[in-house]
Amino acid sequence: MDKLQPKDFTLLQQCADLLDLCVDSKEQRAELARRMEAITQHMDRLRSTVASLPGISISQHDQEKVLAECKSDLNEKLAELADYGKASTPEEMSLLDDFAEYQSTVRRRESSGGAPEASGEFVDGRKDDRISGLGAGMTADVDGYITTTLDAEDAPIFSLDTVQFQVPNKIISLTVSNDVLILVIEGAKILRIKLQEAHNIIEASIPVNPVSLRACNVFLDPTGRHLLISTPQGESFYYHDGWDSAKPLSRIKNMEITAVAWNGMAWTTANSSTRTILFGTHDGKIHETELRPGGDAKAKRSDIPARCVAELPMREKITGIAMESFPTRRKQNLVLVATGTRLYQIIGAADLDPRSGDRGGSSVFEAMLREGLANPNFQEIPGMPGPGSLAVHHSETPLSNGRTQTVATDFAWLTSMGVFFGRFTFGAQEAGDSVVENAALLPYPPTMHPTTDQRAGETNSGMEDIVEHPLSLALTEFHIVLQYSDCVKALSMLSNKPVYEQLVQSSDGTSEALQGLTVDERKGTYWIFSPDNIYELVVTDEDRDVWDIYLSRRQFDAALQHCYNDAQRDTVLRAQADHLFSLGHYAESAECFARTSVSFEEAALKFVDMHNGNVLKSYLLSKLKTLRKQDRTQVTLVVMWLVEIYLGLIGDVEASISTAGSSTAAPAESAAAAPRADTQKQQLDATTVLESKKIGLQNELYALVDEYKAAIDPNTTYQLAESHGRRDFWLHYAMLRGDYSRVVEYYMEKEENVQAIETLGHYGTPEMFYKYAPALMRAEPAMLVEVLMRQPDLAPSKLIPTLMRYEQQGGPSSPNHAIRYLRFCIQKQMCRDPIVYNYYLTLLAKDSLANDESELMLFLTTYGKDMLYDPDYALRMCKRYTRIQSCVHLYSLLRLYEDAVELALKQGDIELAQIHAERPDDDKLCKRLWLKIAKHAIDTKEPASEVMELVRRSNRLGVEDILPFFPDFTCVDDFKDDICVALEDYDAQIQELRGEMDESTRSAETMQRDMASIKNRFAILNADETCQTCGQPLWLRQFYTFPCQHSFHGDCLTRQVVGSCNRVQRRRIQELQSQNTDIAKQRRQLKLAPLAGNKQQ
Repeated sequence: MDKLQPKDFTLLQQCADLLDLCVDSKEQRAELARRMEAITQHMDRLRSTVASLPGISISQHDQEKVLAECKSDLNEKLAELADYGKASTPEEMSLLDDFAEYQSTVRRRESSGGAPEASGEFVDGRKDDRISGLGAGMTADVDGYITTTLDAEDAPIFSLDTVQFQVPNKIISLTVSNDVLILVIEGAKILRIKLQEAHNIIEASIPVNPVSLRACNVFLDPTGRHLLISTPQGESFYYHDGWDSAKPLSRIKNMEITAVAWNGMAWTTANSSTRTILFGTHDGKIHETELRPGGDAKAKRSDIPARCVAELPMREKITGIAMESFPTRRKQNLVLVATGTRLYQIIGAADLDPRSGDRGGSSVFEAMLREGLANPNFQEIPGMPGPGSLAVHHSETPLSNGRTQTVATDFAWLTSMGVFFGRFTFGAQEAGDSVVENAALLPYPPTMHPTTDQRAGETNSGMEDIVEHPLSLALTEFHIVLQYSDCVKALSMLSNKPVYEQLVQSSDGTSEALQGLTVDERKGTYWIFSPDNIYELVVTDEDRDVWDIYLSRRQFDAALQHCYNDAQRDTVLRAQADHLFSLGHYAESAECFARTSVSFEEAALKFVDMHNGNVLKSYLLSKLKTLRKQDRTQVTLVVMWLVEIYLGLIGDVEASISTAGSSTAAPAESAAAAPRADTQKQQLDATTVLESKKIGLQNELYALVDEYKAAIDPNTTYQLAESHGRRDFWLHYAMLRGDYSRVVEYYMEKEENVQAIETLGHYGTPEMFYKYAPALMRAEPAMLVEVLMRQPDLAPSKLIPTLMRYEQQGGPSSPNHAIRYLRFCIQKQMCRDPIVYNYYLTLLAKDSLANDESELMLFLTTYGKDMLYDPDYALRMCKRYTRIQSCVHLYSLLRLYEDAVELALKQGDIELAQIHAERPDDDKLCKRLWLKIAKHAIDTKEPASEVMELVRRSNRLGVEDILPFFPDFTCVDDFKDDICVALEDYDAQIQELRGEMDESTRSAETMQRDMASIKNRFAILNADETCQTCGQPLWLRQFYTFPCQHSFHGDCLTRQVVGSCNRVQRRRIQELQSQNTDIAKQRRQLKLAPLAGNKQQ
């Protein structure tokens, strides 16, 4: 299996990437995609074949044969792809040919056992195609393998990849920022490459003698647009994006710029200026300037001014400078200045905000730097000056508004004794303070080099450790990258140990002379260069092992923040739980154990053995939070266990309170009164603490059952509450579950009827009221009725059994609550149930006083019209309880007027009899009733004057009607006048009737004369006469002519008349028309009947 290398399977994809860069037309791309899909499927089959070889029991010879066939088939497919590529133009396929040539060279070196070259070159003779795949992953690492096939988990944290780019000349300097790569090469040339558009290379010149430019310092601003170049001869140049050449800075002469501090405000601004920046020189001076491209792009020089704002106390070369703003204090700034022996911290106020406007030529940093360097705060490393390079790492910090802010977090400084590094802590520091914490000096690691004998050419081999000073450094989030003359190393800032070392060799096997290391902080990339090659240091998941380092230090919180997966997180939590348990921090340990994969039984037994309910409670609560919703059984078990633990803890606290209370209640003897008073005060304080603890436990228990009420078993919970005697928890849980019936029953069992009624009033359903109201009506009728009247959903008829059990207390003067509730239902709720009315009538009949039937009569008269109660039933009830007035009213309501009058007369109430005698609609019946009343008055020996007054009041009786009822020997003197008046009335009536008869006779004669005259009336109409309504000829159908000469069709006239009538009149007209039609039909039948008889004969 070793003969089939991983690159054989990745070569196909690399070829496809190159073809994709070369092929332009859509047709070629479509054909390429089709062929690539077929080859990819074939490659999958090859992979499965190769993967199955280790598990097949075949001979070594057979295995080699299969491998050879697979490799041969693979080469054929690649040849087919190459043949397709030949169809393109030679220019389009130059990159593919170069790549194939490079791969064949690598294979030959592998087959011969030689080491692969550190870099390959694409040579095609064209300036625009010097780079292939730069910034897009088309790089080869130093051991000759393509890195794109490695998974993130298997790939090393650091890997050095060679950029496949042929430089026209030796590289003098290189810098990268914002995905823009700048090369300064021999011949005084600048190459500017946007890594996202690697094929587009911009070339510019430097106006200097090409022979004299052998070294220079280059500084690229964070936006990648402004480039500052400085030579050891003291010449400085400025280049801006889009220029053809750099411009000499006429006002910055005779000084070598060795370090630049860019303005962080310019990172996000769209302005073409860099804003205020600082740069240090070889003679220890700090200058302030601002780079602007200017208005004239063709000008040969730039007159950008620079102002010296400070000078170091010791005139040393400034090897590094940085300026950082405080995150929370906009105008407070930090300036770091590094030399070979010192690192200065300068803190002060400086307004870098671009909105501040023109400052009138004043310096931004001059006052701050001069004040800070007058009494400098610095870290000094004794000994010889070191490299002095300074690196600062930034990270994105989230803000409250959802945005992020770039903040400096770490720094590193190369000294003669090692790397001095630390973290920044920005707060309320002022001038003279330090923002550095956790600073440490890390010695340089030794470098493996061949021994002296091996270098002399002797055959014995060996390596020796040599401590060298690095030339440059860079910072990642957790590592320090050191660049030496021929190798690259990485040190962990957490473990202070080397984690990576790579010796860089050229194609001939000799060590590569590395010249510099640069960082693109905007994109997080790291670049190293030599005179001939460019390398990219790829950082992959550098925090993958950070959790393990923090774990070894027992910094568990930090380790958890950097865990990649659940397995790592579980390892950290286990270690933290064991550590806390060993320290006796059992509650914290329990919380950690709950979050691990340790079995529930194991962890629970560990805490059960401690016999500490609080610790076990902490574990169970933490474990409960980790359970999922679908783990219902586990959740129920844990919750029920917690309920029992809480109840036990509350019981223990109550026992302690009782003990403390009994001790406090003990009388104090006179001999020790004062000391015992202090003791009692302490005991009272202890009792207060215990009460607070009890309340806290109760609140926690209630919160637990509130949150997990769906998972709690009700029967078990009730049993636990009863076994622990926790009535309050019993009631709380029942109320929480909505088990209000159980609560009401509980109160009723304890004879706490008031609480039962209150519970019913707040949470009761109609069924609960029907069930529990009968018993509560006996105990608390007034309160229950008040609650019932607030329940609109109750059916009063279903509460009749409750009201029937009510027994009025306190005598007749006390209110009857049953009547009060029924009256409310009838009058306020507008109940229309006859059962309610009948029972209310029964209670009124029973409760009314003997001489006061006003309420009963009011009810009978108000609701009798609609017959909402049963009058027969009401009559029986009134008879039972001897309610005479009500009985008379009910007889009258049932139209039993004679019975009503007889009952009233029987009770001697003539007035009541007179009232009901007037109610019948039948005058004869009314007269008969009045005669009964008159006869009763005569029979009861009433005076004749009163009897005659009764006759006059009736308006129906005369003297002649009542005379037969008087005895034979009654004296008529008392009503003689009435008899005369009656006779006169009869005579007047006779005369009036005679006059009416004469008038009727005269009217009949007049009508006969009119009818005789109508028979001779006629009208003359024209033949073309039309209807006044429809306009059609009048002779077409029946018509009417009026004396006014207006003529109408019969149907038109009918419609005209009907349209002007109201609804009642229209209905009457329709009835008359229907009757007229029927009469006409009958007449026609009568006329046709004789004719039909003659035909039959």
